[in-house]
Amino acid sequence: MKFLHTADLHLDSAFCGDGVFGAEARRERQRELLKKIFRIAEDEACDMILIAGDMFDTSFVTPETRKLCLSLFEEFKKPIIIAPGNHDAYTDGSFYKSVVMPENVYIFTAPELQYFDFPELSVTVAGYGFTAPSLPSDPLGVAALTRENQGICILCAHTELDNPTSKYAPVMSSDIIRHGFDYAALGHVHSPKEYGDGDTVARYCGFPEGRSFDELGDGGVLIVSIEADGKPVINRLVTSEIKYLRAELDVDGVGDAEEIEARIDEKLISLRSDALVAVRLELSGVVPPDTLPDLARIEKKEREGFLLVEIEDSTVCIPDKSFLEKDPSLRGEFYRSLKASLYSDDPKERGLALKALKIGLAAIEGKSFSDGGRS
Repeated sequence: MKFLHTADLHLDSAFCGDGVFGAEARRERQRELLKKIFRIAEDEACDMILIAGDMFDTSFVTPETRKLCLSLFEEFKKPIIIAPGNHDAYTDGSFYKSVVMPENVYIFTAPELQYFDFPELSVTVAGYGFTAPSLPSDPLGVAALTRENQGICILCAHTELDNPTSKYAPVMSSDIIRHGFDYAALGHVHSPKEYGDGDTVARYCGFPEGRSFDELGDGGVLIVSIEADGKPVINRLVTSEIKYLRAELDVDGVGDAEEIEARIDEKLISLRSDALVAVRLELSGVVPPDTLPDLARIEKKEREGFLLVEIEDSTVCIPDKSFLEKDPSLRGEFYRSLKASLYSDDPKERGLALKALKIGLAAIEGKSFSDGGRS
């Protein structure tokens, strides 16, 4: 049998930073993404869809999204299993509890372990649902799985795995193994991750499309095939058309604003792709005073061809020694406190003092500084 595993779509996200019209356009893109995921399930001839929580960003679901979901659910016809997460908990007034679902939709409605049997597929899907924004108990820890079907057994769950102090269903991977699941379809962690031990495979599918710089790279879904021997074959398909990237550009020692701008241009060109890219570029290194170009102007200039360009200044400005000798501010005081070590006969002491100067001057400017291990 074959199924599609997805989670963490966060439909109807607020997108507060995009303005009213921009936010609605982003939410419409999310609805198009949901259509794409269901098309993939059809094209891949999946026998079911597993949604491991946080399908919606909050309990409020727009009329457009509600209508689309119900339409897609009904058109798919095959089983759709949903494990509500901390963002879209099964609560009064929630989409899951207030809408009459098509008969092919199965929702876990309690924080205790439940299961659905599908004899025609020789499959049991076990899981639980958040009924509040948090679930500090472990639904698997003391549970015993009772099922009539002795075929394939799958867990569909929203969890922070192997973190016993988590308030988001702190399931332990040892309990997943103890229950003998052939596959655990997990949600909540937004980056794809794999856990495996013996006959059990657990996977976080990750987000299907990034929404901010907290969700970097390509988003996707997992297509999982499990044959009679219970061994999952997993294929990740990229679904995102928006991609968030973070990159660093070292401009250490560059003393010319035009050269720094040229390096920024070159770096951004290398980050362009067929996807709509949002990039946050961090400038690092030590530069002389007044050498950085107008970064806001460059962001605006480079916006064409990108969803978003942000340039962060994490450079450190170190004036020459004649300025620092006379500087009455904290910056000058800090330099003078290190002066003896900066001019030491011991190369190691000089190196450590220079590194301390860079870190200290960065802190005075309200920045952090890392030289990648260089002294």
